[in-house]
Amino acid sequence: MKYLNHRLSAAMWARVLVLWLILAVVALAAGAVAFGLGRFVQDNIRTELTAQQISFSPAENMTDEEKAIPGILDNAGQPVTSGNQALIYSELIGLHMRNAAEDAGYPGEVYATLGGIQRGFRAAVAEATESGDEEALAEAQASLTAVTNLRNTMLTGSNLRGNLLSAYGWDNFATGIIATGAFILVAAALFFVLFFYEWRRGHLPPTEA
Repeated sequence: MKYLNHRLSAAMWARVLVLWLILAVVALAAGAVAFGLGRFVQDNIRTELTAQQISFSPAENMTDEEKAIPGILDNAGQPVTSGNQALIYSELIGLHMRNAAEDAGYPGEVYATLGGIQRGFRAAVAEATESGDEEALAEAQASLTAVTNLRNTMLTGSNLRGNLLSAYGWDNFATGIIATGAFILVAAALFFVLFFYEWRRGHLPPTEA
């Protein structure tokens, strides 16, 4: 502590001033870039989400399963415009996809696994066609159509869910960049304060007689 009041040489004092000034300018530029980039990404994501015109159903129209999704009741009746809302809506789509598979008689199946089932029914259709068994052909064709429709539903749901999860990730990444930029701007302000403090303090050695 006893060295804090010692005066610096003119050269050392000048270096300290230049150091604080450089740190302040660099931090100001980096913080502004980070903050601006984060806002740009976040605005783009939220503009795109708004353009999709996706909205949550009112609470009275939701099933008990839907109401059990964390956060969904807080957003009931609202449009999806943020990353966190996109995450909640993706969970809603996942629930609907699972219910669709159960209703079709294929609980637990997803787009990828339905491909094998679809190929099996195609083989059954071909075999029934070759044998001329009309009843077996009609049954196999109906099953193939049902699985194909379910698989198309899974494909559409998976794509939409993937897009929403991507929006959630980028929106939160942008929020992190904005927070980092704000922190760097605060650091820049601190560096400017230190620069002006040293400058106003006049930390020069005493003039020799």
